[in-house]
Amino acid sequence: MTPTTEVQRLITTRTAIRHEILVNPGNRYLEYVSASGAMIRLPNVIREFDPSWEDVPAPSAETVIIHRDGTLYAVGTAAKTMKGKSAFDKGKLSMMQDSVFAALEPSYGQSILRVENLKIAVPDVRNGEAIAQSQKLQGTFEYTRNGQDVITTIAKVTLIEEATAAYNYGVKNDLYQWLDAVNGVIDFGGGTSSGRLYSPDGLMLREASITLPGTNQLAQMIQARLLKETSTSADLSAIMDGIESSSYQVGRNGASFMTHFASCRDQWLDDIRSKAISQWQPYLNDLGEVLLGSSRDTCKIVPRNPRTLITDGFHRSLSAD
Repeated sequence: MTPTTEVQRLITTRTAIRHEILVNPGNRYLEYVSASGAMIRLPNVIREFDPSWEDVPAPSAETVIIHRDGTLYAVGTAAKTMKGKSAFDKGKLSMMQDSVFAALEPSYGQSILRVENLKIAVPDVRNGEAIAQSQKLQGTFEYTRNGQDVITTIAKVTLIEEATAAYNYGVKNDLYQWLDAVNGVIDFGGGTSSGRLYSPDGLMLREASITLPGTNQLAQMIQARLLKETSTSADLSAIMDGIESSSYQVGRNGASFMTHFASCRDQWLDDIRSKAISQWQPYLNDLGEVLLGSSRDTCKIVPRNPRTLITDGFHRSLSAD
């Protein structure tokens, strides 16, 4: 082997290894950092295809095409347009084993990828389904991604608590006024929301972990009112799209829920607030602040008011409210 060939081999080996990939398979979006370092955000929707009779969409910046274990599927905008399975409706953990492969992208010109530590954000790292799904992702896999044959080896999978990531973000960006107090996070999810409290030294108080209503409940409340009004059951994901876009409308030409949104939102937030206060009663005397949110959609859900500070997608809710 010549010195030049050896150098090329070492460069190829080095670029084939990614020491860490962080993936957030959310209820509405799959988020990850690409091999080039760009933040990618795809609708977390999966649509399977039978190429013998269906047209398969082409890969794009918003759609990833995966062919693995005999199944051909799209993740992203094309899957959403073609009414695929949404994590918001089906559950992000149940779809995680398929959706995560969209994020497993080798460096340009490479066909092999080794991931030393695949970090996946989940609502609760102790959840049995999350643990089971993550274990299935450890090993070596052969698949086609956007028409390119890929062999990926995942050495280790680490689950990261979503609320803890939000808490660390809040501390790092000075969103908490009293770091010597017990502070918390309510992370809005689709099926459920997660409430967590942290001691002044940043230790999660596990006994204070609570489960609260998710944005799915808000969408269902709006859906019920639209059903009574139009005799048609609106798609829950389409309702959330309407909230995110501020159109407050189902799809491009569907029913408007503008007149229902504020009252449904306030009722939903009141339910979350009352349950959190009830379950966190032992900690209220020492509570500083609680961040509400962690997603872009939250800014469209939680109303602005003089005692709520909206910062980078987070809402700082004073415990004195």
